[in-house]
Amino acid sequence: MQPDLPLYEQIKTAIDRRIETEEWPADFQLPPEDELAEEFGASRLTVRRALRELQSDGVLLRTQGRGTFVIGPRMQCAVFNLSDISEEITLSGGAHNCLVLEHGILDKDGLGRNMLQLPPGEVVFHSRLLHLEDGTPIQLEERYVNAAEAPSYIDQDFSQNTPHAWLLRETVVTSVDNTIRAIRADEKIRRHLQIDGSQPCLLLDRYTWRDGIPVTRSRFIYPGDRYRLRSTHEARTNRIITTPRKGR
Repeated sequence: MQPDLPLYEQIKTAIDRRIETEEWPADFQLPPEDELAEEFGASRLTVRRALRELQSDGVLLRTQGRGTFVIGPRMQCAVFNLSDISEEITLSGGAHNCLVLEHGILDKDGLGRNMLQLPPGEVVFHSRLLHLEDGTPIQLEERYVNAAEAPSYIDQDFSQNTPHAWLLRETVVTSVDNTIRAIRADEKIRRHLQIDGSQPCLLLDRYTWRDGIPVTRSRFIYPGDRYRLRSTHEARTNRIITTPRKGR
């Protein structure tokens, strides 16, 4: 909770964080308003405002007589040729720099342990990195890594090399899932990216597997006015194109 924000904004941020870390996954039914009010020390009207705004943001679905539910991904699309952020910056003529904000082993009861959906005893590595282009924050990267699939990940210096480049060399991945959506950043993310509360962000959520075994779960957050995602591929059509024939 962030005491400098209005209480309804604090409640929104807390609920949104639980959804992003999948503590409250898709289709999860939220506790009743009176329970949330008791938990957050707020009135039911304040909780109702927070839930109403999260519904407007497309995060929650409120159904009369049934309750409030977490919305799953509303649209999924293929994303092609997502390259390393350092390569993107270099190709655009900029200078890449990376600040390592966190890098270590996730506590067994730590927030985000369920991001990889591994058994409780498995070791999970966690990194949070801030990528800058010419000194301006362009991407906040948060990565969860299955230690069994990449045991040397914890020994790397990612201020000199990116996780993307290292993992590409050192791990085997057979499938990738990408989900993209707009989010409203919390205060901590805004501080890292040096943006204000009115600016939306783009979230790319990537999950990788090796033959069904989770390898990584990565969340890349970009300031909405500093980054755009582009995909180029061959278009196909279902139209039948005919050529007029001359009369005989």
